[in-house]
Amino acid sequence: MDRPPRERRTSRRMFSGLAASALIVGMLGVGTVPAYATTPGENGLIAFRRYFDDAQTLGAIFTIRPNGTGLIQVTHRGKVAYDHQPVWSPDGKWIAFHRVESGKPSRIFKVRPDGTDLTLLSLDPTAGEDGYPAWSPDGKRIAFHRYNDSTGLDALFVMRADGTHVREIPGTGHDTYRGLGIARYSPDGTQLVFGAKTKKGWAAFTIRLDGTHTRRVTPWALGAGAYDWSPDGRWLLIESNGDTGLQRNVFLVHPNGNDLHAVTHTYTGGRSNWGGLAFSPDGTKIAAAHTGVGKVNPDIWVMRLDGSGLRDITNSLIYDSAPGWGPRPT
Repeated sequence: MDRPPRERRTSRRMFSGLAASALIVGMLGVGTVPAYATTPGENGLIAFRRYFDDAQTLGAIFTIRPNGTGLIQVTHRGKVAYDHQPVWSPDGKWIAFHRVESGKPSRIFKVRPDGTDLTLLSLDPTAGEDGYPAWSPDGKRIAFHRYNDSTGLDALFVMRADGTHVREIPGTGHDTYRGLGIARYSPDGTQLVFGAKTKKGWAAFTIRLDGTHTRRVTPWALGAGAYDWSPDGRWLLIESNGDTGLQRNVFLVHPNGNDLHAVTHTYTGGRSNWGGLAFSPDGTKIAAAHTGVGKVNPDIWVMRLDGSGLRDITNSLIYDSAPGWGPRPT
């Protein structure tokens, strides 16, 4: 495989085939939905998605310590489905994710890190496809992406953490964007950062929860998708060229669009690639899905904010991606 499958793609391509088949292309972490800020605090476990088959239709959520020890499988429907995009609650006591299963719409669940108390949060069976959850900083709400092929609905939504009181975020619908990417909450809970596609291409945007004050953060030429908001609110974690077929790299940028700079410098045309990004809770490190030189499938890697200290913590032959870095439980 020359490069990992593209995480970010239009929502129609991403979700419309799920009800008919679980053959949705595996994504490294840049998506077409909301993004959550990593909760500030001491660094805890890293959750990630592991595929079990080459077709990337079966898989489960795992956790691992940042030093690469203590691997645990959290969800166990990997023989018939795959679970994707794990994100931690602010108190470290829950992991939200979405499940893709053949013949069924994508649905959001939450589960304890030990695999107990699996709870369905997508409560409306007629709503369409739900995916890419993101916890609010106070833990009371979850932002997510909803797509409904029959109605043409394609937008970001917010619900309570128990799945009730669902509402659409104005200004994120298909009438504004041609595709949506992963979105995450700002640390103060007032904004989301998300990747979106317009007729000019992909870029990272911020928007208030009431749908006002939309700002484009990255230049069109970067083809960027957004992955995370730093715990101190100073930085956005960005991936370049997520939907262009060109070499991806990791970037940081301030929420006002200033000081855009590359963290990684992978050469164009190489096998090495990046995606699925998350800040550590203490704000000093980045977790990333990365296909290193000589690798066929990506692993989960950890590095400092300047790209130094790069370390492969899963180091497997299997496809590992979509990391979410949790705090130590309170």
